[in-house]
Amino acid sequence: MAKNPLLHRLTAVTAIMVVAGAALAGCSSSGGNTSSSGGSSDSIVLGSPGVPPVISGLLPYIADKQGFYKKYGVNVTIKSFDTGTDATRAAATGQIDAAIMPPAQLITLASQGTQVVGIQGQEFSDWVVDSTDPSVNSCSALKGQTIGVDAIGGIRYIALSQMLKTCGLSINDVHPIPFPGNAAPQALINGQLKTSVLHLNEVYEVTGQGKSLTTAITMSTAVPNTMYEMYGTTKTDLANKHEAFVKFVAAQIATIQWMNDPANADAVAQYATVTGDAKASMLKAMAQYQKINFWSADSASMPETNVDNMIKGQVAAGNITAATAPKYSNIVDPSIFNAAQALVKQIGSA
Repeated sequence: MAKNPLLHRLTAVTAIMVVAGAALAGCSSSGGNTSSSGGSSDSIVLGSPGVPPVISGLLPYIADKQGFYKKYGVNVTIKSFDTGTDATRAAATGQIDAAIMPPAQLITLASQGTQVVGIQGQEFSDWVVDSTDPSVNSCSALKGQTIGVDAIGGIRYIALSQMLKTCGLSINDVHPIPFPGNAAPQALINGQLKTSVLHLNEVYEVTGQGKSLTTAITMSTAVPNTMYEMYGTTKTDLANKHEAFVKFVAAQIATIQWMNDPANADAVAQYATVTGDAKASMLKAMAQYQKINFWSADSASMPETNVDNMIKGQVAAGNITAATAPKYSNIVDPSIFNAAQALVKQIGSA
């Protein structure tokens, strides 16, 4: 039987991720107690998507390596998962304290009775659907295409579903195929995949390797006023570790302020190579991320309108019912961010 080159590539990528995961799973900001949910009250175990981490995991990675978690007195262990879906499930079941969660999954869990809550978010999405095939140049041209996503039901899969609806297509009109972490950009570079849902930094990495990309659709224009991701935890963990979560978010606010300082641009780009992208690509990407306020130090970035749009979208997709749909006030706690901002004013980001 002839080998399937796509499956062969996926097997190789999986092997690489296992090795990388062993190294990244132990990433910790200090030598204190770093137990999982139920551990010491000053420790937090955070689930981060991607092995190596995708752009979503960059903020906590820098907060750890630059010493901000330690500065704010919270012990944070970053535990890497193949996808945000896996990290979210681990947080919801109490295996870890918190996770960088796709909002749609947080909403679905809440509708099922799981007591989850967002404490910090990222409003602006950078998703694009790009192709090495120049004829795939519109949303309608995606019909029948094989498209790389993170996982079936994952955040890229959900974003793709939302974008397709804007031109009358559904997820059943395309062929989504899972490429966890940064496997999709590598598959595009190697010619094993033509079309994928990509982060902005991944676009720069692919084009930096000499591949031309054509954009079929972007999330920001096709589905505005939505939510990208949320740092979520269970209400029980939040109550038990309230002070630690305030310190955690304060450290991340201070990290964003440090990242936004032009004097640190080179250092930020170097840190960002943890995603697997070249420093030159990340210098370009990080400048664009700052322009779109991808990470906000000024607000919790969980606007009620945007979260409500996500809730309505989940109802429209049939993933939850209107009767079980959670309210904004049930799944968002802005008080943690407000307390964290006050703490940053006391301690600073230098």
